[in-house]
Formats: sequence, structure tokens, C-alpha cells
Amino acid sequence: MKAKQDKVKDKMEKIQEMMRMFTHDLRNPLLNIQALVHELDLNVRATNSLSADTSETMDMLKESANRMDDMIVAANDIYHCMFDELEIEQVDMHELFLRCFASLKLAEEGIALSCSAMPLIQADPLMVQRIVLELLSNAKKAMVENTSNMPKTIRISTVEESEMVWFYVEDSGCGFIAHEMDRIFEPCFTGQKFSYGSGVGLARAKAMVEQHGGKMDVESVAGHALVGFSMPKNKKPTQ
Repeated sequence: MKAKQDKVKDKMEKIQEMMRMFTHDLRNPLLNIQALVHELDLNVRATNSLSADTSETMDMLKESANRMDDMIVAANDIYHCMFDELEIEQVDMHELFLRCFASLKLAEEGIALSCSAMPLIQADPLMVQRIVLELLSNAKKAMVENTSNMPKTIRISTVEESEMVWFYVEDSGCGFIAHEMDRIFEPCFTGQKFSYGSGVGLARAKAMVEQHGGKMDVESVAGHALVGFSMPKNKKPTQ
């Protein structure tokens, strides 16, 4: 038994070392590439020698570098979800949703938020904030891609269970195509209706939810996305 445990421990240490190398040694040169591409773009534009083909090439370089950076950051986040300890506190989710909505300046995009009172939860406040920011950002992307004249709205609802609370984020955006539903949480998967994004956000959010012992699910409701995640309910003090 001890030999087996030592073998597992050795494998985990190797995984940790590999991830440290991956996120540090790969990201540093990538940041240099991003800086050089940005400087080159500025220099070319300053000389007024930017042709249509060159402009398209520069945009493609910047988009590719940014996508790689997003993927490395997401891999690092998922790695930390696997190994780091949570710093659990009582979290007011109603206040958190309102704060994240304001920080993303979604009202300035003409997006309305419907968010009623919610139960308190026990969670790592920084991590759950990142989950909420990811879901609200995705909702914004979905509504940007929606070409209809439907009002832009995000509706937050909750369902309480004995030990957990489910939070549902529903938007009036474009949603996913039916055959994509089984792939939504795959890293680097981007729906056909979305013209931008790295496709790592939901995979990262799911890892953060699962680290809290919760679950994450996505449904399609009337052509729109309904994303739900559960978190441990705040225990009421004994009398």
C-alpha cells in the first residue's frame, strides 16, 4: 500500500513540476512576442504603410498570441484548482453578482440584470468571483452575437437544496447549437455562433466549482443558454 501511495505521490509531484514549467517557461516568451507584435503594429501604423493584407496579418498575430495566453492562464488556474487549498468564507452572492455586473460595465452595453435576494454560501470569495465574472462575460458575448432585436437581459435565479444552492444565469443571447451541448466544458471549445474567445472559460469555471464540491451544468432554454452551478450553503448557527 505504501509503495502505491509513494508512486502516486511521485506522479503528482511530476505533474506539478511540469505545470510550473509550462506556465512559466512558455508564458514568458509569449509575453515577449505579444510586446513585439504590439510595437511592430504601432511602428507600421505610424509610417502609414499598413496595407489591408498587413493589417489582417497583424490582427491575426495579436489574436493568436492572446488566445495562447488565455489558454496558458486557464491551464494554470485549473492546476491551482487541483492542488491549492480554498480560503472559505461566508459570501453574499446577491452583492457579488451586482458588484461583478457593475465592474464589467454591462449596463453601459444596454444589458439589464434581474437579480433577487439569494442565500449566503460558504466559498472562496476570490474564486467564486471569478466564476461569476466568467458567466456574466459569456452572457455578454452571447448577446453581442445575437442579431435579433430582443432586449439584452441577464436573469439570475436560485434553487436551494439541503446542503447546496444552485445559481442559474440565463441570458437572452444566441445560445449554443444542439449538437454542441456535449462539448461545452471541453477546454478550447468555442461554439460556432461565437466569433471570438479562447473557449477555456467554462472549463476553468467548472474546475473552480468542483473544487468547492459543487456541480456545473448548461441547458438550452428557448434557444438561449441557462448555466447553473452549485455551491455549499452557509450553515445557520445553532441556537
